[in-house]
Amino acid sequence: MSGKYPHIFSSYRLGPVEIPNRFYFSAHGNQMTAGNAPSRDYVHYMLERVKDGGCGLVISAHTVHDRGRQFQSTAYPEANVRSFQAMSDAVHAAGAKIFAQLWYFWATAGSWQPLAPGAPALSPSANQLRRNTRNVSTHEMSTDEVWRFIEVYRQSISNLRKGGFDGVLIHAAHGAIIEQFNSPYFNRRTDEFGGSLENRMRFMVEILKAAREAGGEEFAVGVRLNCDEMLNGGYGTDTAREIITILRERKLVDYFDLDVAVEPNQFHLGMPSVFVEPQVYRPYVEAVRSATGDIPVLSVLGRLTNLADAEAALADGVCDVVGAARGLIAEPRLVQNARAGKEDQSRVCIACNWCLAAPAEGAHGCTINPASYRERLWGVDTLVPAARARKVVVVGGGPAGLEAARVSALRGHQVTLFEGRDRLGGGLAVWAGLPGREFIRNNIDWWGRELDRLGVNVRLGAEASAAAVLAEQPDAVIVATGSLYSAAGNSAFDQADIPGHDRSFVYRPEDILVAGKRPAGNVVVLDCEGLHTGVGISEVLAQAGARVRHITPELMPISIRLLESQEGGFVMARLEDAGVAITTSTYVREIGDRRLTVYNVHTGTDRVIDDVDAVVLCTGRVPVDRLAGELAGKVEQIFTVGDALAARMLAAAPYEAQKFARYIGEPGAPKSTADVYFAANSDDIAVLPAEVLLGGTPR
Repeated sequence: MSGKYPHIFSSYRLGPVEIPNRFYFSAHGNQMTAGNAPSRDYVHYMLERVKDGGCGLVISAHTVHDRGRQFQSTAYPEANVRSFQAMSDAVHAAGAKIFAQLWYFWATAGSWQPLAPGAPALSPSANQLRRNTRNVSTHEMSTDEVWRFIEVYRQSISNLRKGGFDGVLIHAAHGAIIEQFNSPYFNRRTDEFGGSLENRMRFMVEILKAAREAGGEEFAVGVRLNCDEMLNGGYGTDTAREIITILRERKLVDYFDLDVAVEPNQFHLGMPSVFVEPQVYRPYVEAVRSATGDIPVLSVLGRLTNLADAEAALADGVCDVVGAARGLIAEPRLVQNARAGKEDQSRVCIACNWCLAAPAEGAHGCTINPASYRERLWGVDTLVPAARARKVVVVGGGPAGLEAARVSALRGHQVTLFEGRDRLGGGLAVWAGLPGREFIRNNIDWWGRELDRLGVNVRLGAEASAAAVLAEQPDAVIVATGSLYSAAGNSAFDQADIPGHDRSFVYRPEDILVAGKRPAGNVVVLDCEGLHTGVGISEVLAQAGARVRHITPELMPISIRLLESQEGGFVMARLEDAGVAITTSTYVREIGDRRLTVYNVHTGTDRVIDDVDAVVLCTGRVPVDRLAGELAGKVEQIFTVGDALAARMLAAAPYEAQKFARYIGEPGAPKSTADVYFAANSDDIAVLPAEVLLGGTPR
């Protein structure tokens, strides 16, 4: 397939380092650490994307010091060198190269000790910064602290070289500390590290000099830069070109990595969601590219999900090496499949940004690929035939059922899937029908293709009663029947029924999004989730001509989950554009005859909304789990997964589907969800430093 993608599948030199192809796995935050060392799982995570002719280069992200990004590993302690050596050895054995991105980020500055209040966030000047709902005031570094920090970079880079890494990417973008020194927006110093551009750049220049000295002649040194800060008082493309020219003329770097998005100001572009057009970085990279001269340019371009677009960017000279983070998180074999002519077998990242939002909920991973971050246990090579091939029935064609059927088929089982509707996708298909979210449909289509390729017997429009399931004589059943919105308006805010919920002008989300009903006139949408469903319904109905009032008992109309995923601003703008009126801190006391009695949840004060033509209760979701009880004890193995088990975030559905499907046909395996829940965790899931792969002692 090198004929189809000749630029991608050609080697390229970055300073002293030659990489075997021109597609790389971009640096990104993750929690794959053991203490402050990279974990063995981090190694397997990287390997999945480079082995078998995958990415020619991976760039792992690390904080430059122990007191940097608290959830990220660091190369600063000498004790971590062996774990970095394990990473580099594994990547090299797979035929690729490995660089490390080093940075320090103000929003996650660590703490003095476990459970203590946060340590001060360091910055060139005392800045007031905001990340989602949290404010941070930074500490202005003294001149002595600045020079000490330069030595921190030197030590970390020295340890990377000892650990066998091929190069370093000095992170000077995205609002991290080096960009703040470069930027007139953040840097108000009056010493030798502030004022003129030359002085503001001094911090970065000294770090790059230290990198050259610590890394040696065979070690590649690059810098990641914002092409445009897009800040009132920040630097633009002209200054970016000047910075690039200075670094090029002083021969301080072997390559540039170019993009945009200062955190927190433009992080909605830094992790572009489904609401952002693909390749959002491209025009900014093009605006400064000519200043780089003959020094190579790397870029992820912004929401790149396929190799055809990557090849076009290389052919057009936008960059010399192109990469992705989320595209490879969702599909680790993106490059391998393209090389083998199997691109239709690759998932397409749906840009839902669960990979970004998950850490706030104590999780990590990918919504559509539950094996991501768990490659050591669930990687592609682990999908081998089960000890015994079994007959498996999966009930439900949503994300849980689709993944359960896929994994079961890959493990050699005979699989039948029942879906009551006339299309696959379940709740995910409902979301894909909302304005602006249509791209989500891509992964439903991928699951459908995979089930067809694997020979799964898919029965659409087939309601699965207990009798119908048992007629298949299954050895195992996976119940993935999802959830429905409460008919009575029960919610997390108030589990009591809403009086008047049974009136004829009261609707549920399924009425709007599945049955296609479009109530007109004055419509009130009660949203108790703050996720896409409620706000999407308000937008749909407003676009259809209704006068929509969106009310919620919360302090804001969207949940923290949409803020963490960088979708919140887009959702609020869409509601504004549609003319939706928003009322917060309000709940329904009673639905009367074309009138609604609501109350302020903080004061209890009632008020009446008259002339109501329709009410939509987007309150709480209730699991549809009846079938599991009816089948209990009648099949050898039965597992309930996803929303049918408990209505939660989308990512839980494919995760549980894969987890439980892997038990089918294995000797001594659990027979029910409860068996797994109450069993002791396996020692094999322990988080250990990567050095154990070299025979090191776990620390």
